[in-house]
Amino acid sequence: MSARVRTALWAGAGFLGVLFLGGATGFGLLTAAVAVVGMREYLRLAAPDANPLERTATAAWAGVVVLGFLCPDRAVPGLLLVGGGAVFGAAWILGPGPRSDWFARWGGTVGGWVGVAYGLGHLVWVRQAGVSAVVFVLAVVWAGDIAAYYVGTALGEHPLAPSVSPKKSVEGAAASVVAACLVGWLVSAVLPTPHGAWTGLWVAGVLNLAAQLGDLLESVWKRSAGVKDSGSILPGHGGVLDRVDALLLAAPAYAAVLALVGAGP
Repeated sequence: MSARVRTALWAGAGFLGVLFLGGATGFGLLTAAVAVVGMREYLRLAAPDANPLERTATAAWAGVVVLGFLCPDRAVPGLLLVGGGAVFGAAWILGPGPRSDWFARWGGTVGGWVGVAYGLGHLVWVRQAGVSAVVFVLAVVWAGDIAAYYVGTALGEHPLAPSVSPKKSVEGAAASVVAACLVGWLVSAVLPTPHGAWTGLWVAGVLNLAAQLGDLLESVWKRSAGVKDSGSILPGHGGVLDRVDALLLAAPAYAAVLALVGAGP
């Protein structure tokens, strides 16, 4: 059994175990842990010269932002982002003082909290709408990812974004949308999702577009840093960000759609 398959089995089993047995709080804690690791990987790309204290503190705050999604007040995650940005800026000013790249470092760190922590945190809100809602978004994202890979490998001729991810093709992207919509319809028809099957069809299309943008966003981060993978914590898969990149935008998109259709938590 390859390392890739072994990693997929144990990671998938652990994730599904927490999803079905851990309740909303347990799932929130797991998502926060993923965000902490993901933020550390992001800092490796955006700020490779960050010292251990900066790296640890900013990664830990990513987990705090995600835990804010467990609060009944929906404003808490945003307030934590603002507070974190203010404290990080003050720490630089009162500590080593401003330097030529200070603004870029501050913006990059806050951008990481927004892209990684705030994005993943919406999964916690989705979980509050029911386990089936999380299953829906994961099934849609994975179906689109698998279709894009196999169709793109076999039939891909027209590059989708060659300057960002040369292997992605228009054919793979189109197959991804179709597969996601079909799986979204099927999951909504079989499971008690917060919406019906036909609503699930178009919602899946929206999530797929967001997921593909999230994938490309992480590709931009990696290409800017000149690396192939965001990390190596998952043998055969790379880093955590390499596995959850599509969810960074798909989770907020689904939370927004649930709120629009009146099915949100």
